[in-house]
Amino acid sequence: MSGPEYVFDGTRENFRQLVLENSHRGAVLVNYWAPGAGPCFRLWQVLEGLSQAYQGRFLLVNINTDTQKSLVRDNAITSVPTIKIYRNGSVVESIYGAQSESSLRASIDRHVSPARDTAIGEAIRQYQSGDVDAALQTLAQAHAAAPVDPKPCTTAMKLLLREQRYADVEEYYSTLATDVQAEPDISALRVHARMLHLAEQAPPVAELERRLAENPDQLDALLSRAALAMVQDEYETALDLLLRALEQDPGYHDELARKAMLAIFALLGSEHELTRRYQDAMRRVLH
Repeated sequence: MSGPEYVFDGTRENFRQLVLENSHRGAVLVNYWAPGAGPCFRLWQVLEGLSQAYQGRFLLVNINTDTQKSLVRDNAITSVPTIKIYRNGSVVESIYGAQSESSLRASIDRHVSPARDTAIGEAIRQYQSGDVDAALQTLAQAHAAAPVDPKPCTTAMKLLLREQRYADVEEYYSTLATDVQAEPDISALRVHARMLHLAEQAPPVAELERRLAENPDQLDALLSRAALAMVQDEYETALDLLLRALEQDPGYHDELARKAMLAIFALLGSEHELTRRYQDAMRRVLH
């Protein structure tokens, strides 16, 4: 999109809508200028360039002080160029005189949402309107722009989970950098997806109980039964089964038993009786 889409001429008639109302949605920069002032034109060029660079993360409203004298008076403008930044209906910063681009960027960055947050918000709107593919593409672009930022990845994994695309969560996880994979939220979402996928594919509870009666140490049956218990919020049953799997082979399925137990602990909270009891049991098994 081009910069002019986010650049407007301010007047007394449109000031409330352009500036005050829009400032509740994001930052609005009001640039007071005069045709006869050379610094105003240099600043104007910098501001329009920034409006292109920020792609709608702020609105630029230019007000000609020669023709909009009532706005000049009401807003106590005594010299040009003057910039006033609005958020939530009020001035949050005033800038006087010509400024360098770096200085203006620093001021703008104090009041605009990060590009990542803008992208995530757009992806959520796309998802809510039913366009899942567009939402995932928006998040993919945000991730490509900042590969070590986990937030777009977290949102993408949550959307895939909501769509019950559990195998896609695992595939998505495999594409992430190691540092991002290690983020607690990313790891937890992956574990949830893996356990939900197990529950989705699991035989009926009665069949799993029969298998475990015949062979109490059958790891796949233990994990599948634990997954079904987690889905039903039967956390004590799930933790007991996961602990049994952990005792058999801590590294099985990329340490799934241990990671699933940690996910349940995080869900219950550190003070929950089950968390304390099974944390102690897990430590005894591992150490």
